[in-house]
Amino acid sequence: MEHRRRYMSKTQRACDGCRSRKSACQIDVAPPCRLCRAHGQPCEFTSRVRRKKSPRNDSLPLPGSSPPTALPAISPAIDSAARSSFPSQSHENLDYPDPQPDQAMFDDLFLSLYGTQGLPRSLDNLQDATAQLCGLTGDMDPYVLQHYKYDANSEFAFSRLTIRQVQESQLPVQFLLSKQELANEARAEAALSTSEPANLDVIVPPEIGHRLIKLFLRFIQPQFPILCDSAPPDPKTAPTHLLAAIYCIAQPFITFDDHLCVELAYTPPSAQTLLNMAWRSLNQSLSQPTISSIQTAIILLLRLPTNALVLDSAWKWTLLGMTVSMAHTLGLHLDPQSWNLPQAEIVLRRRLSWSIYALDKWLAFSFGRPSHISREDWLVIELTEFGLTSEGQGVYTFPLEFSELTTILDSTLSSLYSLRASAALSCDFRKTFETARPLLAKLADWAQRVSSTSSQEASAPLFMAYHAVRILIFRALLRPFNHTKSQPSPQDKDEWDAAKVHIRQAARIEVDAALSRVSSLAAVDYQAFWAPWYKTCFALITHLIFLLTVTCHLEQRNTTDDQPEMEQGINSDTEYHALRKLLDDAREVFRLHARSLDIIKFALLRIDAVFWMGWEKVLGFS
Repeated sequence: MEHRRRYMSKTQRACDGCRSRKSACQIDVAPPCRLCRAHGQPCEFTSRVRRKKSPRNDSLPLPGSSPPTALPAISPAIDSAARSSFPSQSHENLDYPDPQPDQAMFDDLFLSLYGTQGLPRSLDNLQDATAQLCGLTGDMDPYVLQHYKYDANSEFAFSRLTIRQVQESQLPVQFLLSKQELANEARAEAALSTSEPANLDVIVPPEIGHRLIKLFLRFIQPQFPILCDSAPPDPKTAPTHLLAAIYCIAQPFITFDDHLCVELAYTPPSAQTLLNMAWRSLNQSLSQPTISSIQTAIILLLRLPTNALVLDSAWKWTLLGMTVSMAHTLGLHLDPQSWNLPQAEIVLRRRLSWSIYALDKWLAFSFGRPSHISREDWLVIELTEFGLTSEGQGVYTFPLEFSELTTILDSTLSSLYSLRASAALSCDFRKTFETARPLLAKLADWAQRVSSTSSQEASAPLFMAYHAVRILIFRALLRPFNHTKSQPSPQDKDEWDAAKVHIRQAARIEVDAALSRVSSLAAVDYQAFWAPWYKTCFALITHLIFLLTVTCHLEQRNTTDDQPEMEQGINSDTEYHALRKLLDDAREVFRLHARSLDIIKFALLRIDAVFWMGWEKVLGFS
């Protein structure tokens, strides 16, 4: 049977590959076409369309007859080869054969095979969603996500979020596809208004600005001392971007000011307006950054998203990169302690340098991204009491303790979660344990030392960060045992089983300790400042229980007659039901405290979504 192609208009000209094959060029929305995508070749439209030659004889075609078919376009390489083979002949005298029918039949078969399986859905041409990588250290563990029941497109859809798996291997890779309404919220934060902004003094009068700055110094400054204590910003002279950022992040604490709690009770300044003003003014200073530009960027990075149910947007990760670049320009990656500068300026530079380093590590952990800053090229990675004394509050203890914890987090990210470390350790339980043991020892020393010195007001955020680092280490320790294709050799089986039981028991103890810390949250903790990465810290707790529960059930389901259910004295069925109960108890604890602390709502939503969809539908077992 003669193979016929569908008619292609001039506006639907086929690509070079399909033209050379005489195949139908099927483009869904935009190039590449299906054949080029299937063959893994570029989809180009560079070849000229060759016009048909006039017939050599003088006879004209009869009315109603079909005109002669134009010769197919020939690539320059083939054209050159033809000229070198037949130098004495012109192209008009060559008799080009029609494309072989086998080629057209093969193309149709190739497309039909992909049609039945479904061509992989592109991540770059999504019409109704935006894609972000799900990192190894984020709130959702890729080693748990690989057990989800994905559809034919390797996707699993929740209410406003879809998980797309693109690789299942030693390093599983998934993307989170957010629907447009969530993306629009994030886009609004980073948008630059086209209208001329109002004067900041009109939105926030100077007398109110003074009070908001005092709230910043009371709640945020003790954790991140990025302002000069002796000379705080003046609402009448400070840059607009710095003032707008301070007002924006201090606004949630207006109930703690006797005047603002009434003055702004009904008509508070719009947080979105203040954010847009700070972002617009900061953009205008990027070409010539100053210390105040760095301070503004840090405050914007510390600000929580408007929606408590979403994690930070990609805009914040981009802003962090800009902040690091500005810091390099201003020399903040260096230690100015011996510089010929005023003492107050040296102190402020060291504070800002450490703050950027800490933000980089904790946001990298929260987003699941590689750090922007290398320890080899950043000198101020820990703070000392030098420069941390405030006239009103004495020594800032939180930055001292948090800076040491941040260096342990940095070591954890580089030694257990860098791409090369993850690839080397994901199937090797011995090397993973050897790498993790000194990190756990440092954390134990830190906790013992800090428990006796930290103030009650900042202890909850500090210890939630501590538990997050421990959970990260246990996730890495569990990785070799949770990998679907990682099995021990017969001679390593006993050691493998003993190590697995020991690590799972230790992880369970860590979960109990973290839940106990959440259960003990009190009013003083509700009014504290919580940085945005604490959303991930809380989510790690329930997701570690989820990981232990899923892997326990899978092990129980895969148990055969020659593999007894009792291993090392622990019954997997009993363990599974105990973990399910623990997961339910954790959700109850989170529900109770989420009423008073908004930052917990994100973690609660993450785990509730699994139960909303149904355990069977998500994981394939009841």
